[in-house]
Amino acid sequence: MPRMKANGLNFHVQQSGDGPDVVLIHGLTGDLSIWFLARTLATLAESFRVTAYDLRGHGYSDAPETGYTSLDHAGDLLAVLDELDVRKARLVGHSFGAVIAMHAAVLAPERVEALVLSDPYFPSLRHLEDLSRWGHWQNFRKEAEDAGVSLSADTWYDLTNFFDQVLHLDDQKLLAFRQAVGLPGLNRVLRLAKTTCGRDSKLDGGLSAEMIDEVSVPCLALYGEYSPFLSTADYLVQHLPRCEGRRIPDAQHRAPEENPRAFNAEVLAFLESLQPAERQKVRS
Repeated sequence: MPRMKANGLNFHVQQSGDGPDVVLIHGLTGDLSIWFLARTLATLAESFRVTAYDLRGHGYSDAPETGYTSLDHAGDLLAVLDELDVRKARLVGHSFGAVIAMHAAVLAPERVEALVLSDPYFPSLRHLEDLSRWGHWQNFRKEAEDAGVSLSADTWYDLTNFFDQVLHLDDQKLLAFRQAVGLPGLNRVLRLAKTTCGRDSKLDGGLSAEMIDEVSVPCLALYGEYSPFLSTADYLVQHLPRCEGRRIPDAQHRAPEENPRAFNAEVLAFLESLQPAERQKVRS
């Protein structure tokens, strides 16, 4: 089932394992390969039926010109679940993928059994964060500037300016940028730069703080020890009625890549804790 039609688009989908349904949702400018490289899919597939898919505009899925808010992506997710005949799932989202998972839980709470929120920030909670305090941001900003792309700590959330600059780099600066991010990374950015992804991803898409606070399914707020978004992590634990928080040691924003062993262990433990008692006994 490498490709399937849902919500009027073709999506690249991979599925493995057997058991309760878990869906893995990657972040912006990424693709589902993160779950293979981190061995998250393989680890979870020992206990669950695991589905991973490329978001619209990413990987091998279609890239329409418009429609990249978390609301649009959540609609895609629910349509993918419909096509797979998955009535209820546990959602594991990283970065913007976690925002999509949260939005899906708001739109269709009966379809979402639990959420693993890996290092998201939410547009409606942007005021909580100050990325300029994050040392990794300063390093990335310098690398980008050396490649001809100017970034501002005041508008770190705005991909529109970033995409537009990359799209208009001259040959020499484009080569420098390619050397900094790699050819696959460059191709992903150039593809998204031709869409409204940059503009849309900074909008809350109707996912207000009040709506986030009302999500009552079990949640795990899973953030890197040195994440730039720890204020959001604290907010989720304090405001969501059934949210627990965990920190991944030696990780910043990309815990699935930076410490996959610890990341996978936390996700598996949380998802297993939701298993019916009789299934846990069988597995033990």
